[in-house]
Parts: sequence; structure tokens; C-alpha cells
Amino acid sequence: MIARFIRSSIRIPGFLLMSLAYVVSLFIIRLIAGADRHKKHRLLLHYIRNVHRLMGIRVSVKGELPDEPSILMGNHRSYVDAVMIPAKQPVVFVGRVESKSWPIIGWGASLLGTIWVNRKDPSSRKQTRESVKDRLRDGFGIVIFPEGTTHIGPDLLEYRPSMFYISAEGDFPITPIAIEYKDPNIAWVGQNKFVPHAWKHFGSRHIDVKVSYGPTMRNSDGGKLLETTREWTEKEALQLRAEWDTLNREEQK
Repeated sequence: MIARFIRSSIRIPGFLLMSLAYVVSLFIIRLIAGADRHKKHRLLLHYIRNVHRLMGIRVSVKGELPDEPSILMGNHRSYVDAVMIPAKQPVVFVGRVESKSWPIIGWGASLLGTIWVNRKDPSSRKQTRESVKDRLRDGFGIVIFPEGTTHIGPDLLEYRPSMFYISAEGDFPITPIAIEYKDPNIAWVGQNKFVPHAWKHFGSRHIDVKVSYGPTMRNSDGGKLLETTREWTEKEALQLRAEWDTLNREEQK
């Protein structure tokens, strides 16, 4: 218990300070280099690597991310998911507008060009579709969690369909991603408060996660594209969960 408390006491303030430093760096890059996507992306990758080191995150990767810009779609387990996808090309995220006002994290996401979605506003959904199309045509990848919220699993929630029809219309590629944590309780669901939940789980010596990249998919039929993407992700997520459960049982013997 003491070790967990010490780790949380170091990691959470350290994470906030490090994130603030990167936000300031992003702001400086924006002032000096404007919209230079490659400089921002290099900084994002550097940030992800350092978050993994600081928070004790160990990632086991299966498959390869595509070399071309793609829509990267993962199942959504936790707030940690966003730092599990180190894309090879500059990317922007699609996130809920409620997160935009978060200190530090929301600021950094906005500087990276995150597309904010207000699900209560029908006009926002239309603006989101247009923004996604513009980013893809400009050569950006898109990172999105189409369940729209976190879920403990091991199954998946229904996928929101709009992105699949955008992809079908524009012939944009989709790369499915399955994410599963060794400890399924890292999922941030229900009425869990963020700070107590983060304090508990970041006190663990390691956060182990399996990330599997699927085959890049295209289809002119948005409904079929949704179906094949979700089917691959759910099947792979269930397989990863089974692997973790087997390991957990062996360690408890």
C-alpha cells in the first residue's frame, strides 16, 4: 500500500507537470512554425513515449500501423487509450466537446487540432463530418473511438455510424485497433470519479496492455464497413481478454 501511494504521489503530479510542459512546447511550435504538422507529430510521439515511461505503461503490440494516413478506430476502455496509438503520420483526434475545457489535457488536444463533437447539437455533427473530410484530404490520420464512451467489456458497445459513411463516400481507409488491459478494472465507467480512479490505478507498478492493429479496410458501403470493422475489433478484443485472463489465473496459482 505504501509503495502504491508513493508511486501515485510521484506519477500524477509528474504527469500533469510533464503534460503542461508539452502544452507550452506545442504553443511555442505553433507560434514559430505555424501549422507544421510534422513538428507537432514528433512532439506527440515524444510525449507518448515519456508518458509510458513515467506511468509504468508496458505495451505489447501485434500487427503494424499503416504507412498511409488512415482512420484509426479503437475500442474504448479507459482515458489511457489515447496514448496507446503512436501513428506513423500526423494525426488529429475526435473527442467530446466536454473534454475541451479540461485544464492542460484539453488545451493540448486543441493545439493538436482535435475535432470537438457536441453530441447535443445536430449542427455540430455536420461540422464534424466536414472537418474530418478536410483533415483526411489534407493527409492527416484520424484517431477515433467509435463507441463514443468507455466500456469495461470484454464485448464492445455499438459503433456510431457516421464515420463509416464518411469513409465509404470518400474512399478513406479504416484501420481497426483492439485494446485490452491486463487489469480490466482500469476501465473508467459508471460513476467513477476521475481523480480517485487514476490515483488507484497509477499506483500499480505497471499498467500492462495489449494493442492489436488490424488490416486496413475500404468499402463503398458504409454499413458493411462498420460491420466488418466492428466484427474484427470485437473478435480480437475477446482474444486479447482471454490471453490476459489465462495469464492472470496462472499468476494467482
